[in-house]
Amino acid sequence: MDTFDKFRMMLDQYSSQILKLTSPQAMNALELSDALGIPIAACYRRIRALKEAGILHEEGKVVSIGGKLVASYRSSVESAEVVLTDGRLRVVIKTADERDTSEMPLSDEASLLHWVSGDNSNDE
Repeated sequence: MDTFDKFRMMLDQYSSQILKLTSPQAMNALELSDALGIPIAACYRRIRALKEAGILHEEGKVVSIGGKLVASYRSSVESAEVVLTDGRLRVVIKTADERDTSEMPLSDEASLLHWVSGDNSNDE
């Protein structure tokens, strides 16, 4: 997954909230699902995608009251920035493990500047 795809993922309403909530402390999927008000299955889909992108990691597992192992997750993102200079768009995502950078002419990635997130009923 390239840096632009990771950035697009970070713009998703729930993915960005998962990263925000897990930045100061690790949380499990049930805690995230409750905090976001979304079904657990939707939460797990985003967790899986964020983990595959390398911007969320499993911090550990504990045994639940029911005797099951429950994973906790923590954001790996330290910073993310988008810079437009001389007609070139550059995205930099810094995680605990790496610094991921991509750059391209703005004309090649104009769709990045037009993202759709959340309720679009007010769009013209």
